[in-house]
Amino acid sequence: MAQQTKDSDRARQADQATHQARHAEHGNFLVQGGLIAVDVRAEIARLKSEPAWAGGDRHGVSLVKGDGINVALMLLKKGATLQEHHTRAPITVHLLEGRINFIASGKPHLLTAGMLLALDRAITHSVEALEESALILTVGGEQI
Repeated sequence: MAQQTKDSDRARQADQATHQARHAEHGNFLVQGGLIAVDVRAEIARLKSEPAWAGGDRHGVSLVKGDGINVALMLLKKGATLQEHHTRAPITVHLLEGRINFIASGKPHLLTAGMLLALDRAITHSVEALEESALILTVGGEQI
């Protein structure tokens, strides 16, 4: 299993490098004049076509990075978990597809497609995908 994880990590890194080469304008949108538009459905389809998705239980990409903000698209297969952790900045989770169990400070919150959750910095949380899911994670604030 450890080798499969390493292979999945390598595939994810290769996929991200390819994406960054094709979409350099996503790197720091503030340098590009402060505006970027992303076709999220197309990005979901692209991620699902890559080896990192086929070989792992999750895949993702930063859609936008800038001073004080990071917007990431994450795909999770059913049963995938994000272990308990915390962030240095406030976050929002916008669930686009599927269902997840978002556990913050030990309390579960069921999110279904279309729901948005906001969480302050330094609050311990974890995620479990109850079905295949797609979400937008935004990390923002001065302390990124």
